[in-house]
Amino acid sequence: MMLSEQNKIDNYKTTLFTVFTCLWLVGIIAGEKAPALLSITMIGQLLSVLLLTHPKKLWNNFINNKAMAFFSLSFLFLLLSFFYSDNLKYLGERLQIKIPILLYALIWPSIGVLSKIQFKVIFLSLIGICVISAGGILTNYALHFEEINQLYLQSKIMPGPINHIRYSLLIVFAICVIYYYIKQQHIESKTEKNLLMAAAIFLILFLHIYSVRSGLLTLYAVIVISTINQAIATKNYKQVGVTIGALIVIIMISLAVSPTMRNKLINTKQDVNVYANQEDPNFNSLATRMVSYKTALEIAKENILWGCGQGDLKDKNDVLFKRDYPSITTPIIPHNQFIYYLAATGLVGLIIFTFTFTAPLWVNKFYQFEFMQVAYVILLLAFQFEAMIETQIGVACTLLIILFPYYLSQQRKTMV
Repeated sequence: MMLSEQNKIDNYKTTLFTVFTCLWLVGIIAGEKAPALLSITMIGQLLSVLLLTHPKKLWNNFINNKAMAFFSLSFLFLLLSFFYSDNLKYLGERLQIKIPILLYALIWPSIGVLSKIQFKVIFLSLIGICVISAGGILTNYALHFEEINQLYLQSKIMPGPINHIRYSLLIVFAICVIYYYIKQQHIESKTEKNLLMAAAIFLILFLHIYSVRSGLLTLYAVIVISTINQAIATKNYKQVGVTIGALIVIIMISLAVSPTMRNKLINTKQDVNVYANQEDPNFNSLATRMVSYKTALEIAKENILWGCGQGDLKDKNDVLFKRDYPSITTPIIPHNQFIYYLAATGLVGLIIFTFTFTAPLWVNKFYQFEFMQVAYVILLLAFQFEAMIETQIGVACTLLIILFPYYLSQQRKTMV
């Protein structure tokens, strides 16, 4: 049977989108070394939908999708800062970095139905990229074992392709993808299942060697959530206690056999003591992060309702760092996305952001689906330690972690 013209266009669209998405995943991992690749692949994703969807249909799909319409407001509300920010150049930079949030919300309802094979290619690409990059990191670690172990006592981390927090979150997300595929039986052979399980075990072991606090916390959180869901479904609540006990044992074993985890724990204690004793926080990552929270809250008090305006946050933050912590030559922005928005946009902005950013979770009760639950747990925990969406790679990681589980939840009746 001949395909209709519209079906051909839809096939071209989903095929191009799949290709650009796989390249996008490479671009995320290579982002800090090849930022142009990430930009090009994101533009390719957008154009593959924009150019192959009638404008009227694109708009109707968007406004009829309440989750994406609300989600777009998590970018649009920032435009209010234009009216009370003096540093419009910095505001423009912030908006430029975050504009993919608006654009992806616009195109996502018009992607069409990706086939099981296309979705599988995307997710297996993610898993493969994570496994290969993690293998490369561990190889470098083996070649520079003592030197890298020492870095963990200096508030540093083993060299990786991108920021360690974002990278560890991608690894956790890849593990969740593997779990989803095995649980939903999207596998075609025992060999494939065994390979996926081996990949998951390898990535879990890698996270314990990589020893990023936020990554490990997120991993344990999603494991507990999955166990709770399983316990509720089977009414076997002992599973939760067994899982928590097993995690405690894993942590103890990791501390015993992993030099990086031991050194990270020592460094964490040192960092906490530095902040508690009001010592010089310079070169202490956790202490410096706590300082960034303190300065942000001080800025927020100046205008608790509307904040200082996102355009002026960096300038005000730099002034406070120079005044109170002159030894820190390079001030950092508030390393908490919620505190960041509280300082920049006040309570009003923080409420708007929280409500709209979480729309894919609560619209249509998608919080009932485990993959959506763990996606937001990953991000909301990350937001406690990182201003995640203040960098290009952070925005890309955020969109990946939210939108693909959302798409699967939305298409659950037509896919699989």
